[in-house]
Amino acid sequence: MAQHKENKPFQLNTYYFLFFLMTVVFLGCFSIILPYIHSILLATILSFVASPVHHRIENLLGNRKNISALVSCLLLTIVVVIPLMFLLLSLIQQGVSSFNAMYEWIAAEKYTIIMEHPLTIKLYAWFNNQLPDIRKIFPDLNLSNLKIDKLVMDTTANLGKTLLNQGGHVVGNIGSFIGKFCLMIFTFFFLIRDEARILNKILHLTPLSRSQEIQIINKIKEITKSALLGTFATALAQGIAGGIAFYICGLPGLFWGMVMAFASLIPMVGTALIWIPAALYLVISGNPWLSLFLVLWCAIVVGGIDNFVRPLFMQNGSEMNTALIFFSILGGINSFGLLGLLYGPLLFGLALVLLYIYSIEFKTFLSELDQR
Repeated sequence: MAQHKENKPFQLNTYYFLFFLMTVVFLGCFSIILPYIHSILLATILSFVASPVHHRIENLLGNRKNISALVSCLLLTIVVVIPLMFLLLSLIQQGVSSFNAMYEWIAAEKYTIIMEHPLTIKLYAWFNNQLPDIRKIFPDLNLSNLKIDKLVMDTTANLGKTLLNQGGHVVGNIGSFIGKFCLMIFTFFFLIRDEARILNKILHLTPLSRSQEIQIINKIKEITKSALLGTFATALAQGIAGGIAFYICGLPGLFWGMVMAFASLIPMVGTALIWIPAALYLVISGNPWLSLFLVLWCAIVVGGIDNFVRPLFMQNGSEMNTALIFFSILGGINSFGLLGLLYGPLLFGLALVLLYIYSIEFKTFLSELDQR
């Protein structure tokens, strides 16, 4: 008995030293994979979502794990790459044609219609009345020799130079995206192929009961599935609704619908980044009623889709109320950028699961506290 008591402190010291070494090594490992953490996390999330489809593929191919994982990677690549390539080619084509049309519009001096508009005349008269006060703040301001045509042409030339200079950055960003996507697909291949083995190993090492582990895993799968489906279903619905409005207004509906679908993923501004300039263009081109229609349609219909479709998917999958979903998405975007659309709801959903497990495990203790 005495020997057992003497060995116990030694055993505790061994455990503490082991935990210390594990902490140091794991922090080192985390610092190594930190630059690639988003690719790894996205591959993990996609493996959860694609797991049912992958199991069907595996059954069809006679449980050949390598070939099944390769087919799943090819399907994922097709689903992601083809729409992005189509959008990129459409953006280049539409951008060139739009820039040429803008240059021809300026060269033909059609911008004089704007200068002769009653609203512009009133604004110019008001500005002239306020000019003495403005010069007190900006004494070097001189508008007497201002030539609108030269200003517009210079602005257009500078815009062309800026776009040309940004071309290199765009190519670099595309290269970076391709590299991260290949890394994600590489990780996805091994995660989807060895899903059962990896999951069993992780669950074996966690100091939780099997029922608790199953609850956490199921909640992760539900939230990731609902977050992804909610995000992409919202983007698709907004793109279709926006494309219809643009088509009615005489603008390229398919192209701008795709652009609005991708713009809906941008935090805060969303589709307004597309339809507000389009509405201004319609006003300038002499179509105020079409501009009003576009504003009302996009503000009510397209904006309403974002407020209805996304919470509908999230509520069904995560059992969170609308307010919690809103703040989880908003806070997630603020903390993690665009990927916060996934990370925010996932973290909040896991917090709810852990609180539920806590309430079950400490039910007796909590009930006793309630009775005091």
